[in-house]
Amino acid sequence: QKSPFYFNGKEANELPKLFKVDRFRFVPETPYTDLYGRHYRGGHIGFRPLVNQGVAQSGLYKIRVRAAAVDRHHPYGKTIDDFRNGDPLILELAAVDRRGSVTSTGNVSRERSLALVELINEEPQWFEWDVYMGRGYEPEVRFRNGPIATKRMVRLLINDADKHPEFKPFAELRAAGENGYAKSHGVLKAYRGPKLRIWEIQIRGPFVKEWPPSGHQLMYGSLKPEHLNRDNIRERLRIFAAKAFRRPLRPGELSPIESMVHRKLGEGMKPLKALQLGFQTILCSTSFLFLDENPGQLNDYALASRLSYFLWSSAPDAELLTLAKQNKLSGSVVLREQVKRMLRNPKSSRFVNNFIRVWLNLDGIGEMPPSEDFTVYYRDNLEVAMRKETELFFGHILDKNLPPREFLAADYSFLNRELAEHYGMSGLKGNHLRRVSLKGIPRGGLLGQGAFLTASANGVDTSPVVRGIYILEKLLGYTPPPPPDDVPDIEPDIRGAKTIREQLAKHREIATCAECHRKIDPLGFALENFDAIGGWRDEYGKELPIDATGKLPNGDTFATVPEFRKHIIKREGQFTRSLTEKLLTYAAGRELVPSDRPAIDAVLREMKQDNKGLRDLIEAVVLSEVFGKN
Repeated sequence: QKSPFYFNGKEANELPKLFKVDRFRFVPETPYTDLYGRHYRGGHIGFRPLVNQGVAQSGLYKIRVRAAAVDRHHPYGKTIDDFRNGDPLILELAAVDRRGSVTSTGNVSRERSLALVELINEEPQWFEWDVYMGRGYEPEVRFRNGPIATKRMVRLLINDADKHPEFKPFAELRAAGENGYAKSHGVLKAYRGPKLRIWEIQIRGPFVKEWPPSGHQLMYGSLKPEHLNRDNIRERLRIFAAKAFRRPLRPGELSPIESMVHRKLGEGMKPLKALQLGFQTILCSTSFLFLDENPGQLNDYALASRLSYFLWSSAPDAELLTLAKQNKLSGSVVLREQVKRMLRNPKSSRFVNNFIRVWLNLDGIGEMPPSEDFTVYYRDNLEVAMRKETELFFGHILDKNLPPREFLAADYSFLNRELAEHYGMSGLKGNHLRRVSLKGIPRGGLLGQGAFLTASANGVDTSPVVRGIYILEKLLGYTPPPPPDDVPDIEPDIRGAKTIREQLAKHREIATCAECHRKIDPLGFALENFDAIGGWRDEYGKELPIDATGKLPNGDTFATVPEFRKHIIKREGQFTRSLTEKLLTYAAGRELVPSDRPAIDAVLREMKQDNKGLRDLIEAVVLSEVFGKN
């Protein structure tokens, strides 16, 4: 139900139509709407009460939800095995763009979690958030930790109608050949399991902090459409292009675009439309789409862009551009100060998240979701927690400027209750991740983290070869050559007594394979106690015990995960070199070549002084010859 516009202190004629503050209010036809399960793989349980096409304008919105937690304690025992009896219900507010494609699993292609809140009361309460939503996104309320397989759950309850008499009428309908579940979901009215009850949702926005908005000022300044002419159109195009190109314009650079705009004006196009066409052309140019880096030493403007996209994943700010204009940015003292400043800025979290995503291939987690045999992965939303664990871990090492060996040697991580239980720990409460000691369990550093272990598996099973190569590439900086064309791949087969260890032992009898597998296999076998989502296991199935012993190429042997980790920690120098190379590749936007080796060695020599940390490493990377040249 859409109420009339209102204007938050502004008169209607002061605001263009697109920027009016709109208000939507959703009230269910019945007193409330119940959510019985989570939004999962295109499942029928979801709540999309607002604008089908999303919000009309990007901006800040105030969203209020009146909700309650109903029947947290239920009588159905293990029938609802994907919800923990008595747990608080978690309400998730998400922003979803349904205009894009749909993935093979049925999930919409673009969505973002905005907020989480735990509910324990059956009496409805108001919850309120101020959130940013892009144009085309719509809010969605979800039952984050609700049962996953709701249809399966209902079938089981109907099958068990003798124990749960409220389901007897539906068992009788099914016995008579009718589909009781499909009858207007009447079966759910008898259901006494957990329900997230939604009474009302309100949305207001977008709220405009300044008028005109900064983007409008950049494009049009104080001009009104009726005042546009050839001269001020040329001026606006040049101001906009300098901002878009992240540097001063070169003589004649905009002449083709200006000529096109003037030609359109001569053909009768309205001045505002012609100016906007010029803006569009600028945003399609290579100077906007790519970093403007000529061969050789980068000039200060190119350096500002490279630095900003490295640490902030965005265009340089006013301070960087001012220093570039003054030709001061390339000085080592100023450059080091700017790195320190930028790492203190909250925008540096983009570097943390984007770098580890590329470095550890964390996108692979979502591309190969585990099979549904791993109920805990979906019930406890472990994918999100695993990613966040590694992000917080990296961010902690960066904030505290800890040495790179901390990635290998740390005896702590960042866990919530669900992730802790997945790791075999008890006693932790709450959905938020916090620093937790790992002493007493066979985990530590990246090697024990769920994201690392899941990204190095295929979602169904583990392969020592795949994990071994992953460790070599991501931690030790070595990429094994591909196998010869005449050697077939090995598919893990753990049936009977023919274990993957035995298969690989036979594989190593082939001379062309032996040398690489001597380096790969021990690393992978060391982590075989971790399953495809990083949970601990002692055997394959119920019969074959796991043998995680191994011998490294240098002769070091190990029998347990902690022993293996000690050997990896001893190779901290190799790890630091690998991490340096990964950072340089990410920062410079290109693959390293043999001629870059002296610059890498110079960074490593600096790192050996005074037990320097990750922040020092990033500073050394920025001051390196690789970063400063193209």
